[in-house]
Amino acid sequence: MIQLFLQALLIFINIITILIIASALLSWFPTPALNKIRKTLHHLLEPILAPIRRMIQKSIFGGSHMTIDFSPFIAYLILNTLQRYIAVYLVNL
Repeated sequence: MIQLFLQALLIFINIITILIIASALLSWFPTPALNKIRKTLHHLLEPILAPIRRMIQKSIFGGSHMTIDFSPFIAYLILNTLQRYIAVYLVNL
């Protein structure tokens, strides 16, 4: 039962990771502000990225003058690390 849950969690993490990468790539291209794909990605990913953004702004690296949003990269690193730990745990079961 735990294996099934962890496998489902790995699939969920993969999906979120793909969405973060897609959102980051879309941000490089000029698209209308009302683009449905971009708006949907924003609504799906904002609960993950907003807390990371707030932590960056409170750190010495952040502030109001921050021009590059590093929160997708940090979220990717966190999800990738979590994914690796879960995969190692699944192998050892």
